[in-house]
Amino acid sequence: MIKHVLLLAAPVVAAAVFAGVGFGAGGPGGTVDQLPDGWNCNPVVPIAGNYLHCAPPGKPSVADILAGNTNAPSIELRVFDFDTGVFAGTESLIRADLYRGQPCPQDNLAEWGLLPFGYYACHKFDT
Repeated sequence: MIKHVLLLAAPVVAAAVFAGVGFGAGGPGGTVDQLPDGWNCNPVVPIAGNYLHCAPPGKPSVADILAGNTNAPSIELRVFDFDTGVFAGTESLIRADLYRGQPCPQDNLAEWGLLPFGYYACHKFDT
């Protein structure tokens, strides 16, 4: 019985840990300044409107993608308002050759948006 409870609880605990790491110290309403050390927000310029895109430690950044320094199959980014630093949401990128027409329900789009550098994007916030 205890094994079953632990097996069922493990995904919940993992999701909670991931959420805490993903959003930084401020939780869902945090700011870019609250990200733990090691997050890569390069290039530090507004992208796709007025947003700063940040990659977790050890993962490819937007600068890596633009420079052609990665061919990661997918990338998860945290996105912040460029002027205020307030957390806007997350963005999922998938390499163009792996995209198979998945919907992007967060933006209510029939398809993800194709970016000029070989990835499709799905924003998990209103863009």
